[in-house]
Amino acid sequence: MTPEQRLAAFWEIWETNPDNILETSGAIQGLPTLRESLVACQNQSDADVAAEIKKWCRSYPKLTQKLMDKVGERKLRGANNDGPQTDDRAVVNQYPEITQILRNRVPRMGTKEGKS
Repeated sequence: MTPEQRLAAFWEIWETNPDNILETSGAIQGLPTLRESLVACQNQSDADVAAEIKKWCRSYPKLTQKLMDKVGERKLRGANNDGPQTDDRAVVNQYPEITQILRNRVPRMGTKEGKS
């Protein structure tokens, strides 16, 4: 998995929280740690940010599997695929730094060239 693939897959999981994975995997308890590590490396390369995400995800096997599944879906169906998601934005709203760092790294999903 390339750093760009990891960042794009994690962004999609972060934005949609499919199957409530952040809660069901237990990762929600580790979000303060992720925030700290991403803030610390936000001016580094995509590879460094992706490595921090990978390191953090290792503590949450269900989340890691969901990340791998997302990369597999992209290869099979393309980048603009829809999946089950939750409407709960509480986690995203509690950690705006994570959202901003990811948003700056990953091109917006579902947009066509020249359109927003």
